[in-house]
Amino acid sequence: MLNVGMSHFQSYTRSKADKFGLSIIDLLYVSNLKGGNASITEPEPALSKKLKRYDKKLRELHSLIAGKTLRNLSCRERDVLKARAIDFLGLTQRKEAEIRGFDPSYASALLSAYFPEVTPILDRRVLNGARIPVRWRSNGQVANIISHYGQLIDAFHRVLSKERELSLRQLDKRWFCASL
Repeated sequence: MLNVGMSHFQSYTRSKADKFGLSIIDLLYVSNLKGGNASITEPEPALSKKLKRYDKKLRELHSLIAGKTLRNLSCRERDVLKARAIDFLGLTQRKEAEIRGFDPSYASALLSAYFPEVTPILDRRVLNGARIPVRWRSNGQVANIISHYGQLIDAFHRVLSKERELSLRQLDKRWFCASL
């Protein structure tokens, strides 16, 4: 199901006149992709203004990683990727860019749709499958989930560099389906 949702979202992004110009539709695709019960409830005028911050960060990431794969990034490129990707996810927690119903995990799904060969989806199940130790909140969510994104990118890079036939999406599925 996740692959179908991702395929729909990627088809939509390819059809946009301004690929990196985000709208409520992008967020709804992410919500569909991630599942769960989150709803985007940000008022429209504020949402459009906030999305411009995300647009800018997407364009910066595109200039860094266009046409590349995670397994082929140099150490320096990976460090820059991690910093920029973490900054992108951090927008979800900054007052001037925070969008109700759009959390760091959802932001990583958006990144993954735009850069499927470079950015994994940050998810508690994937962190578990990658064996990245986390602290859990009482509600079952990962505490300070953004702080694990760099480790997750590195873990994906290590495995993808060794298992050359494996795609990022295949590894994501393997780790997502690992026993909790």
